[in-house]
Formats: sequence, C-alpha cells, structure tokens
Amino acid sequence: MNIETLKVFRDLSDTGSFSKTAEMNYVSQSAVSQQVKKLELVLKCKLYHRQAGRIVLTPGGEKFYDAAKKVAAIYSGALKGIHELGTERHADEIKISTIYSAGIYIIQNYIRQFLAHNPRTKISVEYRQFSQIYSDVSSGRADFGFMACPYRKSSGLTMLPVAKDEMVLIAGSASPLAGRKTVEIRELDGMDFIFFDRIFPSRRYIDSFLRKHGVKPHIKMELDNIETIKTAVASGAGVSILPRSAVRDDENGITLHALKFSGVPFLRPIYLIHSRGRKLSPAARGFVGIFERPVKVPVGRG
Repeated sequence: MNIETLKVFRDLSDTGSFSKTAEMNYVSQSAVSQQVKKLELVLKCKLYHRQAGRIVLTPGGEKFYDAAKKVAAIYSGALKGIHELGTERHADEIKISTIYSAGIYIIQNYIRQFLAHNPRTKISVEYRQFSQIYSDVSSGRADFGFMACPYRKSSGLTMLPVAKDEMVLIAGSASPLAGRKTVEIRELDGMDFIFFDRIFPSRRYIDSFLRKHGVKPHIKMELDNIETIKTAVASGAGVSILPRSAVRDDENGITLHALKFSGVPFLRPIYLIHSRGRKLSPAARGFVGIFERPVKVPVGRG
C-alpha cells in the first residue's frame, strides 16, 4: 500500500467516478479498479458498493476514507512546499523523475554525456512509480520524466521515444534453462512466471507480446519491483521477463541467467516526457537535445 493508492481511493470517494479518478491520477480506469481491489484485499473488507449508479462507501470504507484523506492531504501539502522551493531553483538545475529500471540502468549514460559538456548544471534524479511520474511532470515537481511503455497519452505532455531496452527471459541457477543463451518463445507456454503487477505498463506490454505468440504462462506471483522479482526468480519460484539491462554482470550466469528470445526480438520502448505548457530552461533544452535519435541500450551492460 502506498500514498498514491490512498489518493486514488480518496479521489474515487470524492468524485464517485472511475473515469474522473483515472484522469486525475493519470492512470486507466482499470488501474483505479485494481488499486481499490488491492486495498480491499489488504484491509480484508469491502470498501464500497454501487447503488443506483453511484458509489457508496461501506462503514469500513468511510472509516478508511477519513484516514486516506488525512494522509493524502499531508502528502499533497508536502509536495506543494517542495514545488514552491523548486520554483526558486537556479536555471542550471534539472530535476528528473524516473522509473527505477530506466534511471538505474539507462539514463545515467545520458546524464554523464550531458554533464561532460555542462559541468555546472545540477541534475537530481528521483525514483518513482510510473503513475507518480505523470503528476510530477504535470505539476512542475520534475522537469522531465522517464518511463517505459506509457499506455496513456496526455494532451499536456510531450512523449519522446529515446531508447529501446532489450527484454529477456530471466531464470534462476536451479532452473533447467540455466546456462543456456537463448530460448524459443514456444518453450514458455505453461511455465511458472513471476510478473510485474498488472497495473504496470511494462506488464501490459509483456502480456501483449506473449499473446501475440500464443504463449499462456502460469502466473505464480505478481510483484511491483524489479529487484524483488529478481530475488524471487533467483530463489527458484519461477522465471520472468525483464530488461536485460536490469541484470548486473555480477548476477548474470551466477544467481540469474538471462536468455535471449531466439528469432523473436523483444524491445521495450523508453520515453522521456515533459510538459508542453511549461517553458524549458536553457539547461533543460540542452538536455532534451541529447535525445534526438532513439538508441538501443547496449546488450552487454549490466
């Protein structure tokens, strides 16, 4: 459970509309529904029911709404204060909000390239959930966001494709696949899989890839963090599909084994997003300039 989920529940309670809540939080209506269902599973109680086309909170939902409203208000107040501080920052400062995998494994190379020619510019990077990145950029909390496979476009945001991350099958050292370099896509049918949670754009991208090739995986676990997925795979709980760049050199061939898909290239697009309505500083414009051409992330990087 995280603060963004509490905010989604608060907004749903306030608006009584899944579509309005989805729009306010830059997620899909399905994602709103799934987040509320997760809350109900964690809390072990029904939070709302539909009555004459309206959303009506249960007694448990009303009690939880009060708590969610207070926490979300404190969080929003803190963000507002941070944003106010951010408006005072110097023109040569750039703030980036990014998903973990893109920030750790991909954009660091671009940042080093930019700083080599702009050593006086300060760049700060914060790792966030994909839904938080939309709001960070829209609110001005961040100048830029980086995320994979954005499933929803926003009229106020520019989305620039900047990289392609190779996706591979990840197996543990005890797996029969350990030691192999490639795997046929048809071999995945029926395997035990550890996936991203369904609300993540990368999960939807993976699901689409598997459906396209007629693969029906056995979903054993759904997690919300690459490192947690890697740990579960290393323990022998199942296999997964992750960015090749997320597997470090000291892991590959030891605790984890990365296998390419034989004859079936699978690349995950990485996007840079920024606000259309906010004027970019000279430093920010210079940063965008290094992404003129989409590039493929080097396969050998860990």
